[in-house]
Amino acid sequence: RSILPLLKGEDCDWPEEVFIQITGKRISRALRMSRWKYSVIAVDSESEAGGGSSKYVEDCLYDLLADPHELNNVIGHGSMRNVADDLQGRLIRRMVEAGEQEPVIESVATKAGSGRRISIEEVRANPGKQE
Repeated sequence: RSILPLLKGEDCDWPEEVFIQITGKRISRALRMSRWKYSVIAVDSESEAGGGSSKYVEDCLYDLLADPHELNNVIGHGSMRNVADDLQGRLIRRMVEAGEQEPVIESVATKAGSGRRISIEEVRANPGKQE
């Protein structure tokens, strides 16, 4: 797809996000936008044909305007749930557009009262159980 219309400043239908696929030792998918970076990681360490997975869990969410060095992962914060839900829907749409089967993405929660984010290892040990 030509980027010439963008360079000329012309109106064009261009996605505002970058879709990232990471397949290898770690299987993950991500979106990067001007303000947000959102990623998910495969629950199963084994990839399906084509390098994807049918099930992911949220890994990180960064507000790049407030935190350009990505020091504060806000994925488990209740105040960020609406943002994460929007980005989750966008990510699933982009995955399907790239030829992947529509995956299940589990939302991350924090341990009640502790503010501690549930790790991927805890999710793998107790799939479907979040506090």
